[in-house]
Amino acid sequence: MDEAEVKLRALIAEYQRTGVTRLPPEQRLCELVGASRSTLRDALSRLEAAGEIVRRRRVGTLITAPARAAHAGSLAYPVDLILSLSDFLAEAGADYAVRAVNIARETADDDDAALLGVARGEAVYRAVRLYEVEGRAAARLEHRLPGAFDGQQVRINALTDGITTFLRETENIRLTRSDHTITAEAATETLAGELDVAVGAPLLVIDCQLYAAGPYAVATGRLVFRPDVLCLTASADPALSAHRQSGTFGLTALTAGRQETPA
Repeated sequence: MDEAEVKLRALIAEYQRTGVTRLPPEQRLCELVGASRSTLRDALSRLEAAGEIVRRRRVGTLITAPARAAHAGSLAYPVDLILSLSDFLAEAGADYAVRAVNIARETADDDDAALLGVARGEAVYRAVRLYEVEGRAAARLEHRLPGAFDGQQVRINALTDGITTFLRETENIRLTRSDHTITAEAATETLAGELDVAVGAPLLVIDCQLYAAGPYAVATGRLVFRPDVLCLTASADPALSAHRQSGTFGLTALTAGRQETPA
């Protein structure tokens, strides 16, 4: 094991302790590790072969098995990545399952018209998934998207996969931005039943819009989840997360007892 690999392992361990799930870009890693780009890439290749990291095009270098967050029993979900919940849970090595999937064809309301750029009354799809982690109800994920892209009807049978996977692999849409708003809310009777919590229990909520080319979102999403199962981490670079105030949010972590919203 060379010096670069030793330093990378130490860096990964430090990031795991703070709930970080992605390494910085290569140029920054070279500075942190004190190695040339070729030496760094050799070390990264060895770590990837060992299953400790995975390098994904347009996503970055992900720590394959992130440490549990400081909030006992919860996983730290990286909200600054365009990463499906299913992919995150799989890469975290979590024992998870989709409890239920419901896909419905509806008509666009005023919010859909403003965000998705469709006419009010046009067809839109609503896809809802209920997730469990290690046998516990964990999250409710809902997406809305237009009934057609570039004049071609959405193939509803393909919507059984995650929305980001569907957009990338079925519609060939490359996502470039995800805008988030993070809040907390008390569980309604419906949410309490879906997530196995008491009515009024605190839940975390991420409302987001997924963008490709053009001024309108290609999909909107709402993720409601239990903070005792999932919490949030904002950035793979702690220095960035401490100062990030534009676009989405400026926080390092969020739990039920600590609520922050975008600047």
